[in-house]
Amino acid sequence: MSSYIIDVTSENFNDAVLSNSHKGPVMVNYWAENAGPCLRLWPVLEKLANDYNGQFLLVNIDTGKEKRLAQDYGVNSVPTVKLFINGEVIDQIHGYDSADSFKKMLDKHLARESDKALAAAVAEYQKGNKEVAFEQLGKQVFIDPENPRILLTLTKLLMKEEAYDQAYALLEKTPLKDENEEAAVLMTNALFLSTVQQADELDALEKQLEENPDDKDILFNICSQRMMQSNYTAAMDILLKIIKLDYSWREGIASLCLRGLFIMLGKENPIVIEYRQKLIDQQAH
Repeated sequence: MSSYIIDVTSENFNDAVLSNSHKGPVMVNYWAENAGPCLRLWPVLEKLANDYNGQFLLVNIDTGKEKRLAQDYGVNSVPTVKLFINGEVIDQIHGYDSADSFKKMLDKHLARESDKALAAAVAEYQKGNKEVAFEQLGKQVFIDPENPRILLTLTKLLMKEEAYDQAYALLEKTPLKDENEEAAVLMTNALFLSTVQQADELDALEKQLEENPDDKDILFNICSQRMMQSNYTAAMDILLKIIKLDYSWREGIASLCLRGLFIMLGKENPIVIEYRQKLIDQQAH
């Protein structure tokens, strides 16, 4: 096997995976000897490791022999491939998939030439040269649209400048909002903050709603105000109502915001569990 591919057991997992992931990406392939999809996936991963020539380390864990390692990381089926960076799982693919899918996962997280330009732009921003920083980041978005870190950094800096409309528009135009959880959360927050900037006060909105209880614009304005109060249940109730009234309103923005809130609060949060079920029940009817 290549020097970029190793077999790992519980005895050397910490060094081989966790420690090494602080030096660079470690892709962990959880497999089993008698699973056909694992055998089909292996040549895909092996070729990938060789093609990338040391940009990541490929680790194989035999779940038949290392059941505890599989359990510790929630591996219930094989093959499962998890990407570790800085000691944490930052991406994963379940089941057999194409080489392109794994390349896409890797390329999201591997350092790229444009990361140097990104670092330079951030340095300019920190020195107070904000116009220069935004100009450089804007150029890099077009030069390397495949680097999500550029778009996410530009969005964060726009939000820091309270340019919420611009931040929202930047992400709304890209597929990143559907592919990247951080982007989904940023876009949701930017939209809520932008809405609050332009909306009436809460008392006035609630009076307007009494006269027009199904007005989706008023509902969304109130939802945004509730978010600023960290009243997540009230905000989610309103989003569910908008979805029920018209799922396609503003190209399904209520559904997208609900997803952003679910991600932000975490899938194990009791509120998320409750409202995910409410959404399922509502869709069933």
